Amino acid sequence: MPLRGERNARPGYGRRAGIAAVLLALVFGLGTARAENDGERQGTIEFSYGRYNMTDPMFETVYQSGAAIGGLGLTARLISHVDFYLDAKVMSKEGQLSYSKEKTTLVLVPISVGIRGSYPVAFIEPFAGAGFDTYLFYENNAIGTTVSHATGWHVGGGFYIRFGKNIPILPFVRIKYAMVKSTIQSTTVDLGGLEYGAGLAIAF
Repeated sequence: MPLRGERNARPGYGRRAGIAAVLLALVFGLGTARAENDGERQGTIEFSYGRYNMTDPMFETVYQSGAAIGGLGLTARLISHVDFYLDAKVMSKEGQLSYSKEKTTLVLVPISVGIRGSYPVAFIEPFAGAGFDTYLFYENNAIGTTVSHATGWHVGGGFYIRFGKNIPILPFVRIKYAMVKSTIQSTTVDLGGLEYGAGLAIAF
């Protein structure tokens, strides 16, 4: 960073978002029906908080170290021990431009979907998976305002802590590495990086 320039939403973006919403509804509906038949949990609602360290070296130069990131996630059981997941998080960070030392603000909104497997071992339930990301980002400083998005993919894993089969509260720890790059005015910006944190899941 800083990121320069501004992009408008691509034509047809609203139509693609609508199609994606319908597909997500079908996935959650099928997962719920299958989980009910198998006697397993249907899914979870998850609240998470952690830290995100962006890979791009300019991020550390302008914004110093990583930033706090938090958000909401949903999972749906597809088949035994396999879940579909969707989560959205928000990261906000203030820094200083390299030369002028003027204030700059970055807001990053990662949206992730994927598939992961899990298997309970005693009171621990490890999980691991991979998927795709869309990063919405906004940066504002004296140079200008940038509003854009980028796509990429990620891998990740973690574990739930289970207090009992009939207790729906599942604390968890999670780590994720994302590979997301964007090109703005011939400059490649690496928005990916390492995210780690913890949270609380409510099973249903």
